[in-house]
Amino acid sequence: MMARSSMVSSKLHYTLLFLSSAFAQQVAFQGLDSYHQGHAASEWTQFNHTIKRVAVIGAGPAGLQAAAALVEHNFTVRLFDRAPGPGGNWFYSEEVPVRESYPDEPLGKQKWVPDHLPATQYYQEGDGGLSLDERWREHWLPRPIWDSLATNSPAVITGLPDVPYLPDHPWVIPAHTIQAHVRAYASVHKLNVNDNPAVTAYSTRVEKLAKKSDGSAWTLTLRHLKKLEESQRIRATWWTEEFDAVVVASGPYDQPHVPDIDGLIEWSKVRAVNDPSRFSVYHSRVYRTPQRYTGKKILVVGVGTSGSEIARDIIPYAKKVYASSKRRSFRRFPPETEFIPEIASFSALPSFDNGIKVGKISLVNGSVLEDIDEVPGLIFLSDKLTIVVQHSWQQIPSPIGPPTDVFNGNALRNVHWTGHYIPDPTLAFTNVRPWTVGQYQSYALAKVWEGTARIPNEAELWRQYNGTRYTHFRGLFGTGPSEAIVRQYVAWLNNESLEHGGRLVSPWAVQNWEVFSYYANQEWEKDYITRENFTQFEQLPADEWTKADVWDASVLEDAFW
Repeated sequence: MMARSSMVSSKLHYTLLFLSSAFAQQVAFQGLDSYHQGHAASEWTQFNHTIKRVAVIGAGPAGLQAAAALVEHNFTVRLFDRAPGPGGNWFYSEEVPVRESYPDEPLGKQKWVPDHLPATQYYQEGDGGLSLDERWREHWLPRPIWDSLATNSPAVITGLPDVPYLPDHPWVIPAHTIQAHVRAYASVHKLNVNDNPAVTAYSTRVEKLAKKSDGSAWTLTLRHLKKLEESQRIRATWWTEEFDAVVVASGPYDQPHVPDIDGLIEWSKVRAVNDPSRFSVYHSRVYRTPQRYTGKKILVVGVGTSGSEIARDIIPYAKKVYASSKRRSFRRFPPETEFIPEIASFSALPSFDNGIKVGKISLVNGSVLEDIDEVPGLIFLSDKLTIVVQHSWQQIPSPIGPPTDVFNGNALRNVHWTGHYIPDPTLAFTNVRPWTVGQYQSYALAKVWEGTARIPNEAELWRQYNGTRYTHFRGLFGTGPSEAIVRQYVAWLNNESLEHGGRLVSPWAVQNWEVFSYYANQEWEKDYITRENFTQFEQLPADEWTKADVWDASVLEDAFW
């Protein structure tokens, strides 16, 4: 990437589409010209103005840590989440999301916002074709965890600072325990519901994020919903707030994705025979309890983490469980599961009123699956966070142009390993595993924006972004890439603190190595992780931390788990 002085001219315009747990709709980046002017001469990123007021979007484990660190460093912080309380994906509720779209909704679909803000509107039952319950659930998006869910990682790598689990906690932690753990962290840092309304805003969705034309601030357009029980109405309030910097901590998955398979749209219209309020085909995010599958034949489509854990949950109740996927990774599936090939098509149904039991499912190997029960027939297991940048560049030709989107696949685009958005580092994303690396990244964001830690200038940020070493800081915990990112943060933060002030940080505690290694070998795969996975880094030069052959076990988190 060439220096900005050789490529940016009079106009730069971005549009981002965020569909996330705290974001809802279009995010417009405008007026970034003023940010870029005059920065090419410095070795380090320079900010045009003092950063004091910071918005954090998302109150899960990542966002809570970011907000806590920023408050500790005397920033004026506002924490937003569309849910009624903190927890992120660990906020369990018996409520389920509104029905997903078949096919997927098109990118860029916007929610309605009044022309003049602030504004208030009251909704009654049936307004706009929605019940009050549907309107409420559409706003806050109930999270995709189920009642009996237990984590597939031990407490030693699934915990937040300052709120240790009880010494007698179970080896496999229930989701409700994790939910209480995250809420305890929020309470300790005065970020829970009603702790400090000047900081927290729950049941509040970010509808739009736009950079002001002069580049001086970010404007957030916000929408808050409140149930009015006495009048049986919902009150919606819209307003705007301005910030010097923004942390996006909404997580990588939010919008359900259903595969493009012939006949699926027609099957998605079929309701359950014995319960017309339910569908026979649906996304796994609505799964809550296994008892309703008693005596049924179930097909799970997708064999990732959700697929295996749901199969383990329902196998004691179901008559038969099938699992279909084009990827052959079956770790943690119960042995009773029958694996079948990828689905080629769903046959035409004689009626939408008699369930899917009479339907036929054709597989890619030519075989046919039939006699799947009505409730439910299929559980689809896939999600997406869609962040697309539509931009117009007017520039002097450059041999290396900027990447064209922010998110496409497993990794954020245009985002440095520190989480900063490279074209404008007053925007940052929490792009690390919050339980194990979140405390380092949160501290780093606060230090960079207060001036006690530096990040390189834009040309160097792009060079690192496009370099091979910095593209491997992600992986299943215990593998090379995950250890490398911790050590990268520790080295960088401590160097900056020694020169510019601030506390020093420590790497992962040595006593945790044995605990985690034992768990991984018992619960995951024998000899998958050993203590040497960590100790070999002690003598390894930094430029070799992310070499592909450092550990054979280096796998992406989403690949198998």
